[in-house]
Amino acid sequence: MQAGVALSLLLAGRAEAQPEASSAAAQARAQLAAQANTAFREGRYADSREAWLSVWELDRSQVAACNIGALSHRMGDPVMAVRWLTRCKEIMRAPETPDERALYASRLADLARARQLVGEIRVVAPAGAMITIDGEPAQIAAGGAVPVLPGRHVVRAELNGAIAEAEVNVPRGETREARLTPRNPETRPPARAQASGARAASGGPPAPTAASRAVVVAGGIGAGVFVAAGAGLFALGEVELNAGIRAAQDAGPNRCYLPSPACDRAHAHWDTMETARAFGAASLILGGVVAAGTLAYALWPRQRAELVISAGAVAVRGVW
Repeated sequence: MQAGVALSLLLAGRAEAQPEASSAAAQARAQLAAQANTAFREGRYADSREAWLSVWELDRSQVAACNIGALSHRMGDPVMAVRWLTRCKEIMRAPETPDERALYASRLADLARARQLVGEIRVVAPAGAMITIDGEPAQIAAGGAVPVLPGRHVVRAELNGAIAEAEVNVPRGETREARLTPRNPETRPPARAQASGARAASGGPPAPTAASRAVVVAGGIGAGVFVAAGAGLFALGEVELNAGIRAAQDAGPNRCYLPSPACDRAHAHWDTMETARAFGAASLILGGVVAAGTLAYALWPRQRAELVISAGAVAVRGVW
């Protein structure tokens, strides 16, 4: 393949560099072709292809098309290679010399190899429709086939404001067809039908508002605070219980049957324990109530409003 590409460029250089003094366009073509050949010899394939694209804009010759396709294949751009080598094949004259026959065979081989790396979409749409593939304008080749990389592609046709769109999955080396018939957007249904359709499509309560979300968040935080406080108070009660036991042991053998400072301290710790446990239990119960209420608020369907428009009036009706 490398020999075929080099042969093409050398032949192209001789063909394009023939002097045509009477034509400024011919001189520009010759200069661009020389730049393309120089870039190719230096391994700058992208620059060489850009120069041949410029040549194509000046003169839509087979030499430019063939070299653009061959360079695209060399650069690993199979989509562009298929596009330009197909155009090269369509406009290439019948080979006459051995060099031309070798070049022709090389181009056909490059085209066959490039086609194995891509898929094609055959677009069937009304004449004059603007076709895009994945948002990019499509260059429709002969027969309506567009080379694309394997995978899913969105094909769109637009004609006089009417639009048609289709998603096509194209396997490697295969062709898929996209039939598009652009249609004008349908007339919008009445307001009541729209409201009913939206309600049916939702199938459940409306999306929560900012206020309802705030209530749920506040409820969750409040429940967490009450539960944490209850747990802390129960922990404090356990500490006070142990402190009271130690104080009672300090009282000696009487075990607080007789008044003493140590027994007074023990009773004080036990009173604090009972108070902490009582408030802890109340806090846990309150936290559970707040959590249950928040959960019920979050899950319970709330009221929605349906707007009904008639010829005589406008009414708002609640829907539960």
